[in-house]
Amino acid sequence: MPICRHSIASPARPPREHPIVRLSHYVVQRRSAPRAANDNRRSRLAPVWPWAMVAAAAPAVTAALILSRLI
Repeated sequence: MPICRHSIASPARPPREHPIVRLSHYVVQRRSAPRAANDNRRSRLAPVWPWAMVAAAAPAVTAALILSRLI
């Protein structure tokens, strides 16, 4: 029949053994879970504020050393 669209032919490729592809087969390292906004535990990263204080104080300390050498 020319209007019939039902295919009676066999599929072009054979069915796979494992048709489901799981992402867990490819993940090597799992990501840590996100932390809540009210989580008060210490951060895993080192604190940045001591380095910011050193960078802010460096020009003043350098100026004081230069002035002390001139006097």
